[in-house]
Amino acid sequence: MMIHLLAAHKLCADTEPLFCIGTVAPDAVRSREEKDITHFRTAKNRERALVELAEKTKKDSPFEEGVLLHLFLDWRWDNKAYKNYSVTHDEENWFYTYRHEIALAGAYIYHNCDWSREVWQGMLECPESMYGKTPGVCDREVTEFLKRNYRWHEENNIGPSEAYSPEFVEDFTNRTVVEFFNWRKGIILNASENTG
Repeated sequence: MMIHLLAAHKLCADTEPLFCIGTVAPDAVRSREEKDITHFRTAKNRERALVELAEKTKKDSPFEEGVLLHLFLDWRWDNKAYKNYSVTHDEENWFYTYRHEIALAGAYIYHNCDWSREVWQGMLECPESMYGKTPGVCDREVTEFLKRNYRWHEENNIGPSEAYSPEFVEDFTNRTVVEFFNWRKGIILNASENTG
């Protein structure tokens, strides 16, 4: 969750709460199977599915743009960090330890970035009625997800992760934000050329 918010902060440091909520809302889906569907992990061509979503995403909708950033970042993460971890860890409960490493990295970001609490306050104060549509969850579930994760981060000053060190996370988010910006700009330019 905090890796997503770090990327959102890097893309636009003064962003509004709706963008940040959109950036984390897709993870409010509880079932792993449904999350794989809503994150396009089961799509025949995940990149093409993301492009099609981007073509339908309103550039003036901060929530939708946040959702798009989330899904793009997870696509890049799955191709690098997740894939490397799954190949190098073959113990029976490797997925649990993988998720724990992400929690360590996230808690470290939360407690070591001066902007994190202000971003969280903005998200928690944003009325549900302003949210956009999140595939697989309702607004109430997104709000509960935010509250639950805020409490967890407040109560867990742990980390950093050995698998995903602060340097790794910084490098990954720096590269991914630039990739997303260029990818999104290309889709917008292509759409304007096709309509003009």
